[in-house]
Amino acid sequence: IFQADKTKAAFLACLDEACTKTGWRVHAWCLMSNHYHLAIETPRANLVEGMQWLQGTFSTRFNRLRRERGHLFQGRYKSLLVDPAVGLGPLCHYIHLNPVRAKLRPVAQLPVWPWSSLHWVMNPKLRPSWYVPDAALDHAGGLKDTPAGRAKYLDYLAWLAEDEPARKEQR
Repeated sequence: IFQADKTKAAFLACLDEACTKTGWRVHAWCLMSNHYHLAIETPRANLVEGMQWLQGTFSTRFNRLRRERGHLFQGRYKSLLVDPAVGLGPLCHYIHLNPVRAKLRPVAQLPVWPWSSLHWVMNPKLRPSWYVPDAALDHAGGLKDTPAGRAKYLDYLAWLAEDEPARKEQR
């Protein structure tokens, strides 16, 4: 699904529309070649409606552009309830490190890789109003959203990527 950069950009535009319509707050996201990850907060308890709109709208646009038909995403999306006080930070780290685990990028290249919210963490001017990096930064040691705090967050992710016991403890 997400082989071409234009397709990835189109999905992010659709996500922007969905967040604007639903009031979602996104804590982390990552686009992979055949799936995506989102850590979202739904203040209006509208996950089902929002996901139907996001996936349905993106699928329609994707198929129309390629003159194709049928389902784009296989099955229903998977959703997990996460305790913001305990699990949200580790989930954000997991999502940010997904390209590293898939061997798409080393940690050092993630800040410039545009298909993960880590790019937005490191470049605050790119962030839309609905993106909130606080849970990831806070869980990584109460880091501030400053150049120094963001650099420490990248160091933290590098440590997590190298330290198997630390990764397992995050789950």
